[in-house]
Amino acid sequence: MDQTCPAENIISLYKKHARAWTALRGGLLYEKAWLDHFLAFIPEHSQIIDFGCGSGKPIAAYLIAQGHAVTGVDSSDTMIEMARLNFPDQRWIVHDMRSFKADQTFQGILAWDSFFHLSPDDQRAMFQQFTDCAQQGTALMFSSGPSAGEAIGELFGDALYHASLSQEEYRQLLAEHGFEVLKVVTEDPECTGHTVWLAKKK
Repeated sequence: MDQTCPAENIISLYKKHARAWTALRGGLLYEKAWLDHFLAFIPEHSQIIDFGCGSGKPIAAYLIAQGHAVTGVDSSDTMIEMARLNFPDQRWIVHDMRSFKADQTFQGILAWDSFFHLSPDDQRAMFQQFTDCAQQGTALMFSSGPSAGEAIGELFGDALYHASLSQEEYRQLLAEHGFEVLKVVTEDPECTGHTVWLAKKK
């Protein structure tokens, strides 16, 4: 019997369904209000790292259109191939976000609809990754679940893992790593029910 943690299947699922997922996701930018909040806290022409960037559409596309430079990190080589075709002037890297080592710092860090696919322990470890990518004043935004727990969704017939820490633990981890919470909305009805965190490096 397969004892693999369902969180460990995420990379293979997004490789398998990369093109179908990109087509399903489409170009509707339901995150626009949150992206605008995020961008309001960083300078013009900033460097932004997008963990779990996918094909670069529509989120990185919007950031680029606002004049920012994007470094996209995704474990799916197919996703990164599409991103490179879509935006050849940006930097796209095939890598597992959990072990990625940045060679620079950024004014913005984004982990939208990607961070919540990590196991609880991997999510805890990612806060050091965020710190390593940050400088004073860096804005960090990520989506999570509304409360602590694990859930299994579905992606084209395959089981899709999600996890969340408690809001209290996210606040603690952000504080421990020098981030100030700017805004949190749980199950935002204006953003398809997303729970979103926006923070800034002190």
